[in-house]
Amino acid sequence: MSTLNVKVPDEMDDDIEAFLEDNPHYLNKSELVRDAIRHLIERPRLSDRTLADDRVSRKQIEDGDVVSLDDV
Repeated sequence: MSTLNVKVPDEMDDDIEAFLEDNPHYLNKSELVRDAIRHLIERPRLSDRTLADDRVSRKQIEDGDVVSLDDV
């Protein structure tokens, strides 16, 4: 396994520590970073249809064309 040394600002390191405290399934920073990189480089597993539907939904939200769940 390769080793990477990464410099992050102190504030980001504080945020990482807080995230790890709130998400104890990550045992350490290395596991968190590996998972983050994995999510960045893996291809989306959603179908083209689902991705298209998501784009439509996001556009509707952006345009304010939404209905409250209480109104449904």
